[in-house]
Amino acid sequence: MPLQSQGLPFTRALVDAAPDAVGVYALWQNGGVIYLGKASAGAATIRAALSAQLEARRFGSLAATRCSWEVVDDPDRRHSELMREFELTHRAAPLWNDPSRLPTS
Repeated sequence: MPLQSQGLPFTRALVDAAPDAVGVYALWQNGGVIYLGKASAGAATIRAALSAQLEARRFGSLAATRCSWEVVDDPDRRHSELMREFELTHRAAPLWNDPSRLPTS
């Protein structure tokens, strides 16, 4: 089952309020998922992962506008499920999960 919504605005205020727990998250643009990520290793949390994404992407031309997440006990398994479902539906990985589809300039 995919993440249930197109999420909330991908802003600093929302990221600061995101769960301080392990899980999976999606970044959205124009109604579609452009990245599926996970927070599962060491001290990684959804909040920390979204914060890093917000900082890394703020100057790029490809900007996520919304985000969503799920707190789960096994983020690695859930991330694999979400990637598999996305690829079956779209015949490709989300744009930011596939470096070969990203612009180089």
